[in-house]
Amino acid sequence: MWYTAALGILLVITGSLTYAVLKRVTRADSDAYLTDTADAVASSLQLALANVPPAWASDSLAPRWAADRTLENHRFRDIGVAIFQSRPGGVDGPRLHLLAVDTTSSATRYFGGAAGWQRASTSAVRALALMDTDVVTLEPHRERVVSIPVSTRRGLFVVSVSQSLAARDALFTRLRETMWVGFPIALVLAMAGGLGLAAASLRPVDAMRAQAEQITASNLHQRLPVPPADDELSRLSRTFNALLDRVEDAFAQRRRFTADASHELRTPVAIVIGESELALSSDRSPEQYRAALRIIHGEARRLASIVGDLFLLARRDAAEQTIAPQPLFLEELVGDCVDAIGSIAREKQITLEFLPVSEVPTVGDDAMLRRVVMNLLDNAIKYTPTGGRVRAEAEPRPGGGAMVRVTDTGKGIAPEHQARIFERFYRVQHTTDRSGLPDASGAGLGLPIAAWIAQAHGGALRLVRSDATGSVFEFTLPGRELQQRTA
Repeated sequence: MWYTAALGILLVITGSLTYAVLKRVTRADSDAYLTDTADAVASSLQLALANVPPAWASDSLAPRWAADRTLENHRFRDIGVAIFQSRPGGVDGPRLHLLAVDTTSSATRYFGGAAGWQRASTSAVRALALMDTDVVTLEPHRERVVSIPVSTRRGLFVVSVSQSLAARDALFTRLRETMWVGFPIALVLAMAGGLGLAAASLRPVDAMRAQAEQITASNLHQRLPVPPADDELSRLSRTFNALLDRVEDAFAQRRRFTADASHELRTPVAIVIGESELALSSDRSPEQYRAALRIIHGEARRLASIVGDLFLLARRDAAEQTIAPQPLFLEELVGDCVDAIGSIAREKQITLEFLPVSEVPTVGDDAMLRRVVMNLLDNAIKYTPTGGRVRAEAEPRPGGGAMVRVTDTGKGIAPEHQARIFERFYRVQHTTDRSGLPDASGAGLGLPIAAWIAQAHGGALRLVRSDATGSVFEFTLPGRELQQRTA
């Protein structure tokens, strides 16, 4: 409707301007033609007055002969011609006398012949008084009259020519009627065409809307249709499909997370229930009760660790987990972690090495950084066979910041697993007993949590190398100071 209204206003303005310009140009052309005709008649009159035959040479007869001669030479179908002569008058000055009228033209007949020209002599009077061309429209017959004064040796004359405006008025009347009829038709056609174009242009949008209504959490694999043309709609479709890809990935990760969490929680819960039902089903010896309680206690600790990790990840996903950075020495933190886990290494007869070479000052959350280092050391010991070696290093980085490197001599991680070791609940092996360690859940949450902690500190955790000779993990921290922030 706005488009049609704007087009209607444009048509009215354009039509009105065109009508006005056309009317003005037509009148100017008509006046120029009448003026040229009057000039030609005046020139003929001057020539006739200069060549009057001797028989008509008297001052009383010559003007009449010259006027008749001139009208015989100038006969028009639609232009009337009249010749006036100025004669001496009374106190009011000279007066005009109608010498001759071209009675053969339709314009003169329509004008009323000699009587009509006598009534229209006011134009000739003005031309004579001004000694200049006079152009006027006379009513009621709508006659356009041009009068030109002519000065000769036999006195002053006025040549007047006229042309009816009826034909021109009829033309403009038809033009107005055409505009009154044509404009509404043009608007209706424009509206219909606009509706058709809009419908055709918005048809892909409607198809996208219909497809979007069908996409739910159960069929996130569906995508919006992409128009073949490379325009705004196709780019919008591709952008929205990319968004659906990310949403589908997020849903898939959430489903895997939920399924894996349920699986990890089901086993210790089943063990706790089974052991408690078995202990309550019959009388048992104190040793058997203590054995059952140890199993229940171990599984309860595993449950608590898994729940704690899940709670940490949930707070991280909701952007509610904060870190509290403070100045610390990274080599002291790594040394404390090596001392804490040393008994586990000695029990497996694994050599645990840590030789600090210099002070490594940094800024970070002490508890969270310890969690990262303990996880790396725990995994290194877990997957290193008896008699192997695990080495921890802490050193400043050449470009600023700090780095912790943990190297082991285990069997390494298969190439097909390396890209997924930082995914939640993803585990390559599940057989090692991890009880008694700070992060002993064995649920596949250690490395994902460690990677998130590194990212929250502005650093990174990555697998540098893993093959048959062992694995190398590096944990880097930036050189800038951290402010307390939400992770």
